[in-house]
Amino acid sequence: MMFEIITHYYNDVPFRSLSALSKTEAMEVMEELCDDTPIFERFKEPVQYWENRLEAENWLRNGFKEKGGIPKDKYPFYSVLGTADWIESYATSTGLDVNFLRIPLSLFSKNDVSFTFPDSMVSFWMGRDKPEEYYNAKYHGQIFTLSEVKSMMTTDIMNNLESMIPKGTIPYVEAQIWNHEIAMNFYKNQMSHLKDRNRE
Repeated sequence: MMFEIITHYYNDVPFRSLSALSKTEAMEVMEELCDDTPIFERFKEPVQYWENRLEAENWLRNGFKEKGGIPKDKYPFYSVLGTADWIESYATSTGLDVNFLRIPLSLFSKNDVSFTFPDSMVSFWMGRDKPEEYYNAKYHGQIFTLSEVKSMMTTDIMNNLESMIPKGTIPYVEAQIWNHEIAMNFYKNQMSHLKDRNRE
């Protein structure tokens, strides 16, 4: 199943991105969301996070194009390969409101989606600074295509992600959706089917 779907996690509305906002708007959102949970504590230094995010997304976009990808949109929608059990377990244990949308990977072509190991900002940082304890040139600072990730991410690797990344980093393989239309259409169809079932 891990190679058949990607999962997009969200609070109330899916596919919202800081990258769609102006810097001022993004600062306001981060200040509102920031707390001590592992998911939102990254916003404690909003200016630094914003600058790091833009730098990482520029690296992502250029690297994906170099691999032959065709990013239709300026920034990606973020999801994970398969599922992120840590996120779902954490949400259940703390009562955190986390929704998810499981999207068939078969909807995307090699031009529409890229992958990093782990989170793209962490991968970019490790590829740049090469921390001795964790750096692995095979995975970190690398952008993978659809075919590459299917051949590289074995069950053994997926089950041992936590031991291969810096402490405090959520273990998953990130998927970046560069064709927003595909993801949005899938979500709209899912909502339409749900409404139809509720009427029955």
